[in-house]
Amino acid sequence: MRERLSMDKDWLFHHGDIAIPVENSHKAVYGNAKAGGIMGAASIEWNDNEWETVGLPHDWSYRQPFDREGGVPDFGYKPRGIGWYRKKFKLEPSDNGRQLLLEFDGIATYATIYLNGSVLGRNFCGYTSFVVDITDNVFYGDRPNLLVVKVDASVSEGWWYEGAGIYRHVWLTKKDPLSIADRGIWVNPVKQDGEQWLTNVETRITNERETAAEVELLSRVVRADGAVVAEERTAGRAEAGEAAVLKQELPVSSPLLWDVDAPHLYKLHSTLLVDGEERDTVTTSYGYRSIRICPDTGFYLNERPLKIKGTCNHQDHAGVGVALPDALHEYRIARLKAMGSNAYRCAHHNPAPELLEACDRLGMLVMDENRNFDSSPEGLRQVENMVTRDRNHPSVVFYSLFNEEPLQGTPVGRKIFKRMKQAILRLDDTRPVLGAMNGGVMEDGGTVDVMDIAGFNYMHGGYDRFHEKHPGQPMIGSETVSAFATRGTYVSDTALQFFDSFDRERANWGNTARESWQAINTRDYMMGTFVWTGFDYRGEPTPYEWPSVSTHFGILDTCGFPKDSYYLYQAFWLDEPVAHITGGWNWPGKEGQPVTVMTHTNCDEVALYVNGELRYRQAVELYEQCQWEIPYEPGTLRLEGYRQGKRVAVDEKITSGAACALRVETSKAALLGDGRNAVVVNVYAIDAAGRFVETAGQRVSFSLTGSGIILGAGNGNPNSHEADHLMERCLFNGCLQLIVGSDAGHNAIELTLQGEGLQPLVQVIPVEVADEPPYVLSVHERYINNWLLTQELSPERPDPNVEIHPTDMNSWEKVDVSFGPQQLLQGADGYVIYRSSITLTEREKNSSPYLYFHALSGDTEIYVNGRLLAKQSSPWPMTLEVALDDVELGDETVLSVLVGIQPDVYKPGINGAVSMGLRG
Repeated sequence: MRERLSMDKDWLFHHGDIAIPVENSHKAVYGNAKAGGIMGAASIEWNDNEWETVGLPHDWSYRQPFDREGGVPDFGYKPRGIGWYRKKFKLEPSDNGRQLLLEFDGIATYATIYLNGSVLGRNFCGYTSFVVDITDNVFYGDRPNLLVVKVDASVSEGWWYEGAGIYRHVWLTKKDPLSIADRGIWVNPVKQDGEQWLTNVETRITNERETAAEVELLSRVVRADGAVVAEERTAGRAEAGEAAVLKQELPVSSPLLWDVDAPHLYKLHSTLLVDGEERDTVTTSYGYRSIRICPDTGFYLNERPLKIKGTCNHQDHAGVGVALPDALHEYRIARLKAMGSNAYRCAHHNPAPELLEACDRLGMLVMDENRNFDSSPEGLRQVENMVTRDRNHPSVVFYSLFNEEPLQGTPVGRKIFKRMKQAILRLDDTRPVLGAMNGGVMEDGGTVDVMDIAGFNYMHGGYDRFHEKHPGQPMIGSETVSAFATRGTYVSDTALQFFDSFDRERANWGNTARESWQAINTRDYMMGTFVWTGFDYRGEPTPYEWPSVSTHFGILDTCGFPKDSYYLYQAFWLDEPVAHITGGWNWPGKEGQPVTVMTHTNCDEVALYVNGELRYRQAVELYEQCQWEIPYEPGTLRLEGYRQGKRVAVDEKITSGAACALRVETSKAALLGDGRNAVVVNVYAIDAAGRFVETAGQRVSFSLTGSGIILGAGNGNPNSHEADHLMERCLFNGCLQLIVGSDAGHNAIELTLQGEGLQPLVQVIPVEVADEPPYVLSVHERYINNWLLTQELSPERPDPNVEIHPTDMNSWEKVDVSFGPQQLLQGADGYVIYRSSITLTEREKNSSPYLYFHALSGDTEIYVNGRLLAKQSSPWPMTLEVALDDVELGDETVLSVLVGIQPDVYKPGINGAVSMGLRG
C-alpha cells in the first residue's frame, strides 16, 4: 500500500559553493563520466562531518546579515548565493519492487537533485513543486542512499525577497508500480438541474510492470461527517509501461456547497483493486461550488453575486523568511478573513500547498499565479505543474499567467499567452485565465482579448474606456492601491523613512485605499480588487532604500499586526458596524497642539468625544471618512458610530503611562507536540493599568523551556536591521512577535520575556500529545564506498600496498561492497586486494576516528597508509573495528585490505558497507 513519508528531518547543510579539487588524472576523468561516479559534494565519499544539521522548511538567506554594499534592495539586502544539502537514509529490503517518488514542494531557486552520485533531476523555478522518480537508483538494506540537492539562489526570478534553499516540504512516496499516478486524480463537480450535481472524476493509472493488468477503481464521495454519499466501481486495463485514464460520474444530491462563508469540503477516496485486492488508495479533498463571470455584473459564486475583496501577497513572514511552518499559512489567511477579505492573489508565483489547503478550509478565493511568462517546453512544464497540483482546490477560481510583462500588448506576447492558456485548458477548462496588466490593454494585437478576464494593475482611470471598447470582456482590478503606511505612525518622517496612517501616502502610480475602492465598488462590471498588499514583505523597499529593508504597502505589517488601514478595509468589506479611531493619543509635550484624528467607519454618523466632551457629531461619507485637527489633551478619545440614529459601534484611545509590563496573545490555546506545529506569540507593551503603550520601543529578550523552539522573531519595523533568529528583539510601536515551533514531545512550554523597565513575564503554552508524522530517518555515519578490487586472484601473497597506475582501469575493478560479496570470489583460492582512500578534517583526526567493517570474511589484513593495523580470520562474515588513533593521518589516508580466500569461505572479502566513526 501507498506510504507518504516526510523527508524534512536531519539534513546536513553547507552554505556556499563547494570547489571540487581539480583532478586531471585518467582515473578521475574516467570515473566522473560513469553513472553514480559524480565527484565532490554529491558523492558518498564527500566528508560532511563539518556541515550544519538543519530541518526543513529551511531558508538560509534570512539568517544572513544585512549587506548594504553588496546586497540588493529588491532582495531586502540579504545575501543569497549557493548552498548544498545532503541526507543519507536507508530503505528496507521490503521496499524493493515498489515505485519511489521524491516530491519537492519548493526550492529557491535553481536546483540540481543527485541520488547516489547521479543527477536525477533539475528544476528551474523556485515556486514550482516537482517530483523525481528515484526507483531505479536506490539501494536497499544496509547500504545507505545519499540524496544531495545543490541550490543556486544566486539566480533571481522576482524583484522581492525570495529566500534561498529548500524552503518547503520534501516527501517520499512509496507505492506499488501498478498504482494511481502522482497528481493522477482530477475531481470536477458540475451542477445539473435543481440540486443535482455530477462529480466528474478522472483517474490516471500507471503500470510500471512488465505485463498488462486488469484493474478496478472504487471511488467513494465522503461528506465531512463521514457519510458516504456516492460510490462507483469502474473496470479498466492498464498496459505494461503505459497509463490508463478511467472516467467516472458520481451523482450527488443537494451537497453542502463550498462558499467563502461556509467552506464545506468533501473527500474522494480512490481505491485501486487488482483481483479484488487493494493495491493503492488516495484521498482527495475538494468542494462543490460553481463560478460564473458576467462582463456587466461581475463574479458569481454559487450563482450569488460576490464582489472580489482581495489582497496580493508574497510568501515571507517576519522571523522565518520564506520557510513558513504550516500553521503560519493558516494564521495569515485567518487575519485577512477577519478583515473582510474573501480573495488572495499569489503574487507573483505558485504558492505552498499548505496555503491553498488553508484557503480551502477557511473560505478564501485564490488567484493562482504562474511565475514565468514563457511558452518554451520548460515554461509550459511550470504551468502544467501549477494546474495538475492545484486544480482540485475549490478555493482556486482564477489562473493568472503573468504580471506586468513588457510583451503584454504585443503580438509576440499574444502568441505566448495563447500557447500557455492552451496548456492549461488541456488539463482544466473550468477556471478563467488572465494576466495582470499594467499597460497594453487597449492594443488590438496584444494579450488582453485572448484572456477570459482583463486584469488591470492600477490604471483605474481607464476602466470605463476599456469597458466601452470591450463590453463583452470581464474586468478585475488584479492589482490596486499601492498606498504607504507604517504601523502605529501618525506623522510622516522622511528622515526616519516612516509614513503616516491617514490613507494619503501612496506610490506615484497608485491610489489611496478610498480612491481605489470607490472606483471598483461603484462599477458593477468591475468584479473586484486585489489590493497591493495584504502584508508588508521584505525587499522592494519602495519608495526608499536603505535603511528600509521591507515595504510599506501592507494593510498588515510583516508580522501580521494590523495597520490602521486594516480597519478601513473592515469598514469597506464587512457588513457589521465598524468604528475605529485613526490617530495617536500619546503625545507628551504637545498638549494643546492640534493632532490629526480620522475615522475608519461604515456607520452613517459618528460622534467624537475628548474626555467626555462632545467635539463633533456628523454624517460620514464612506469613501471620504471624517478627519479633524484636535488640540491634544491627555485622557480618553472616544468615537461612537451610529446607524439610523442608533449607536452600534464604539472605539476608544486612552493616553497610557510608561510601559512597565508585557501582555501576550497566542494564535492557539496549545501547541501540538508533533515536531511540526507552530504558534504565533504576539507581545504587547502595557502600562500599570494594563493599557497598550503604542509608543514603546524597549528591547525584549526571550527564552523557553519545554517541547518547543523559537523559530524567529520580528516587530514589523520596515527599517529594522535586527537579526530575526536571535533571542532578543526591540518592540516597535509597542509590539513584537515570536514564532514558536514544536519540538517533538509533550512538555509544556514556559516562555520567559524580559526587558529594561519591564516586569518579567512567563507565558505557559500547553503542549498536547501528538504523534510525529511518518518520516524518513537519517543516517549519520560517514561511508567509504570508492573501493577498487583486483580483477584477478593472485595465487601468491601480493604486496598489499602495491601502487596503482593512474590509467589502469582494467587490472582493478570499481566495486560497491555494500551490495554483498563479489561472485567471482565465491569458491576461489588465492588473494585479492581492496583499495580506497579518505580525507579527514583536523577535527576528525583529533576525535579518535575508527573504521567499521560491517561484514568481512577470509584471512584479512587491514593497512592504513601502508601500516598494518588489524588482522582477522573467519570463514564467514564478521564485523571488524579498526582504531586510527596511532596512525599519522595526512591529507589523504589510503586504505588497503588484503584478503586470503579459500574455497570453503562463505561470502569472501568485504561484503558489507564500510564506515568511519568518531569517538571524540
